[in-house]
Order: sequence, then structure tokens, then C-alpha cells
Amino acid sequence: MADHLLPSTSALLDADAAARMAHIRAPRWIGHPGASRAHDAMRQLLERPPSLRPRGLLLAGPYHNGKTMIAERFAVEHLRRADRQRVWMIQTREGAGLSHFYASILSGLRAPQAVGWRSLSRASEQVDHLLDSLKPRLLIFDEFHSALRGRRQDVKAIFSFLRRIARVHDISPVLVGEIAVYDALHDTEEMGSRFDTVAVPRWGFDEVSRCR
Repeated sequence: MADHLLPSTSALLDADAAARMAHIRAPRWIGHPGASRAHDAMRQLLERPPSLRPRGLLLAGPYHNGKTMIAERFAVEHLRRADRQRVWMIQTREGAGLSHFYASILSGLRAPQAVGWRSLSRASEQVDHLLDSLKPRLLIFDEFHSALRGRRQDVKAIFSFLRRIARVHDISPVLVGEIAVYDALHDTEEMGSRFDTVAVPRWGFDEVSRCR
């Protein structure tokens, strides 16, 4: 009767209701090809030698299809194995301009921020100091499309910042977002040439997907 079940699942048939409910509610990692490609690309950036012009990565796809989970899984797996954190997740805040972007970085790096603080120069100094101290290799900017909703000069300033941290701090930025991010990056050859893209399309469970 249970021949169609995996051994790990059939063993739960004799478990009590609480154990079975806990198993059903537990999160599952679906290692579909898009997720595997994304992890391989981030791993290559993490393990690369020092560079004067490190490349970045874009994970692009439609909303609500697992991009954040892919990035978070990679960051968590890195923390489990590493003796020093070199991958940091940044939740990009809604709002235009560098002030919101700096605030996102400081929050992601768990740095204190003064209430009512508005000085861009002070924010830039604090971010540079933290990056110099922590020496991250990957900064993963989740929901990066939130940073593209401002004026054109605001978006240009954010892209300039990404180029600078790559050059000065040898950081590979990983941008996670909707297709609009790809269009913004490739609006100029200067930014488009710095980023590789891994598409994260919508997917379904089939013979090439597997649960872990």
C-alpha cells in the first residue's frame, strides 16, 4: 500500500499525528535546474581570486517564484561552512536615492543608525568603514528593483556605487529582482558588461526537479 512512497516518507506512517504534521509543515528545498545554476554562479564568485574588476551576478525572474529563497539558501549554507562570513544579504528598501540604499546596506550589515540621520557623506563613510572591516566577497541585494523607482540620476548614482565597491573593496554584487533590473543594467554597456545573468523562470515539479 505504501510502495509508491519514498522510504523516508513511508516511515512516517507509523508516527504520531504531531510528527507527521511537523514533517508536512517543514520547509522544503526544491533543487530545480534554475536554482542549481544560480548557486553554481554564486559559488564561483565566492571562490574567485582577487580582482581589480570583479564581476557581478543578476538573478532575474517574475515575482513570487523563489528568487529570494535561492539567495537565502546560498547565504545560509555559506554560514554553516565558513569560519568568517563573506556573504551578506541586503533587503533593498522601497524608496529612491542613495539615502534609502545606504540605509538598506547598514541594516543588512546590522549597523546602528541614528534617528533622523540624513547626511549622505556620513552614510558613505560608515558603509565604506564597514565594508573595509567585514571584507565581504558577495553582497546580495534582494528586491533590487525597489532601487530603480526613482529618478534617472538616482539610479545612476546607485550603479556608480556598485562599481565603486567592486573596484575598491573587491566585492561582487548579486542583484535579485524582476526583469526590470535586467533592462536597467543593459541600458548602458558599462553596467551590462559587468554582470552575468541567471534566469529564474517559473517552474513546475517534474522529472528534473528533486526535493532535498
